[in-house]
Order: sequence, then structure tokens, then C-alpha cells
Amino acid sequence: MDNQGHIQGGHLDDETDDIDLDNILIAVVLLGLMFFDPRFSRVQRRRRVRDSALSGRDYVVELINGYEDRIIENMRLDVPQFLLLCDLLVQRGYWHAYPSQRVGVHESVALTLMCLSHDERHRILAKRFQHSTETIDRHVRRVLRGLVRLGRDLVRPRNFDNTHPRILNNALFMPWFRDCVGALDGTQVSAWCRAEIRERYRNRYGDLSQYVLAACDHDMRFVYVRVDWEDSAHNARILQNTLLDPNLGFPMPPLGKYYAVDATYTNMPGFMAPFRGAQGTHHERAAKALFNRRHASVRNIIERTFGVLKKRFPILKGPMQNYLIATQNNIVLACCTLHNFMRDYVPNDEYFNEEALQGAFADAHIAGHQVHQGQSINMLQQGIDNWNEDRQAIAAHMYLNAHN
Repeated sequence: MDNQGHIQGGHLDDETDDIDLDNILIAVVLLGLMFFDPRFSRVQRRRRVRDSALSGRDYVVELINGYEDRIIENMRLDVPQFLLLCDLLVQRGYWHAYPSQRVGVHESVALTLMCLSHDERHRILAKRFQHSTETIDRHVRRVLRGLVRLGRDLVRPRNFDNTHPRILNNALFMPWFRDCVGALDGTQVSAWCRAEIRERYRNRYGDLSQYVLAACDHDMRFVYVRVDWEDSAHNARILQNTLLDPNLGFPMPPLGKYYAVDATYTNMPGFMAPFRGAQGTHHERAAKALFNRRHASVRNIIERTFGVLKKRFPILKGPMQNYLIATQNNIVLACCTLHNFMRDYVPNDEYFNEEALQGAFADAHIAGHQVHQGQSINMLQQGIDNWNEDRQAIAAHMYLNAHN
């Protein structure tokens, strides 16, 4: 029985179906063109920013396997020392790998070293390592904390017992400075802070900086570093505060030994300062002048150490980025840790060699002008008077030796 009347409005032939399908495809194509054409679409597509062919990991691998000067230029370390630094951080538990984390220790340390060595902005590092600025900031702060912990192992005295060859082999210094174990002074590093506390960190040049107190030995190694002082603080007050707080762990030398300091500090046991003024007889004034010249030559080891530190890490010169004060403190301590690491593990470092050569010229210029328990802190007047007499005796003996 014919049942066509029960089906109304349908198109059952194949040719009609093909025509409809073609119309639908043409409509989809036209809509797609309109969507992606800026003349028809007001919605702009998001442009890919991090589109480098090399990921951050691949970039670090390229530096490790590439020309040796390239990694030194970027990170201030050659390949063996870079890998050793990464191994130290991991083996001593100062850098932990997380299973869900894509950035490994080598990439994390590399981007931090580039930040410190070139004062690179996080935006630039994000483009180079193909990460977001938030990821870069997180890893920089993480490695800084690890380097500060490593600094507890590296920034410490090594030998207070023996006279250093720098003193022992120099007729200008021996025997008068045989008990000098190093030098102590402060320096300014660039800082950033909130507007309400900005005046406390403003130095005499009108810039923002913080004061760093440091002591070093004759090998240009830091043995103590203290940060978090506004630049308006006085040198002597900072040292006194450091010595009187047992929690700060200042490494006092053994009894009779001392650090060379400048005239802004008090001449007292453990710290030998130059003479102030020119009083006394002609011979006494001449003896004091001779002592001060040679004392300055001994003490300039700390100035040269600061010079190497700032030359290697321009981030300390500033202007400092808007890090929190705690992060800025970690930056200074991390740079000092890396400084000692390079001094210990990079014997022919160009920065240290250059400063050593300049130091030899400085000593020649002066010449042309002719583990024991540390001693207790003694700021009593009697102790200071005795120390002044010892300094006077050294100066007198030095003068007699120079004129005989």
C-alpha cells in the first residue's frame, strides 16, 4: 500500500543533500574569515609573547656545551664551577627539587646568576628563559635563600693562627703587622624602600643606599658580613652594636691579634686604627705618619675586596629594583657568598688577579714614601689606653727601623 502521504516536506534525494552541505561549508568558511579578519572582528587575538625557539632549559644546556667564554660572560662562572655550585646547593639541602616543578636547579641558578651579574630586569629574564615574571621572581628569591644558607659555610675565618704570607713576605709590614688577621670596614650598596622610610636610607649624595659592615682576611675572602643598616648610621655605632650582640656571632681574633680599621673606628683590643692628628715631637709626628701610611696599605685589602665584589655584581651599584628589604639583604649576602666561592674554587679569576696587581702597585707606592678562642671584647678605658700604648710602641719601633 502506498504510504508517501504520511511523509511531508522531506528531501530524500542525494543531490539536494550535497547542495545543502556545500552551502553550510561555505557559510562556515565565510564566518571564519570574518572572525579572524581585524576589519570585521573587534576581538583581538592574544599575541604569543614567549615564542623563542629555545626554552630556558635548552638555553642553559647550550651555554654549558658551547664556547667557554660565553657562560663566563653570562654567569661569571665557567662550566665546572657552575655545575659544582649547583651540586653544593643540592647536596647540602639548600635547594630542593619538587616533582611538579618544571624548572630544575641548573636553570634556576643560571637565571639568578644572570640577574646578579648583569642587574637584569625580571622582564628580560622572562623572555630569555621563556617563563612568566612571577616564575622568575619566585626562583630568584629561592636561589638567593639557598646562597645565603651556603654562605654560613663559606663566609667564615679559616686561620687566625699563622701570619699571612702577604705580611710575612713584605718588609714594609713585617714584623709590625704580623698579628693583623685582616681588615674591617663598611660600604654602601644601592637600596630601594617605601616612601615613608626613604629618608633613613638616603646617603650624602642624595641616593638610596644601605650600609654593609664586612671583615675580610688577606686573601680577599669575607669572614663576616652584616646587612640591614640604613646609610645614615655611623660606622662606630654599627660595629659597637655588632660586638655587643652575642647572637650576631662576630669572629673576634685571638688575644693580641686584630683587624685593621680606619680612623672612624675606636682603636681598641682586636681593632687597630691609625693615629688621628699630628701631636708630639718631630720624631713622634714622623713615626705616626709612617705608621699611618703602612697601616693604610695593610687596610686597603678590604677596599680591594669591596671593589671586586661590586665589579663582579653590578646589581649592588644600582639603581636597585623594587625588591623588599629582606630580598635586598639576601642579594648582598648571596653576592658575598658567591665572591668567597669563586675565591676558593676559581684560582685564576680575572677580577681577583687584577685587584692583586693593583694592590702590589699600591704597596710599592707606599714603600717609595717610606683555631684559638677569640679574645674577649674589651671596650673599657684601661684596655683602650693599653692598646694605644702598644700602637705607639709599634710606630716608634717602625720609625727607628726605617732610619737606621
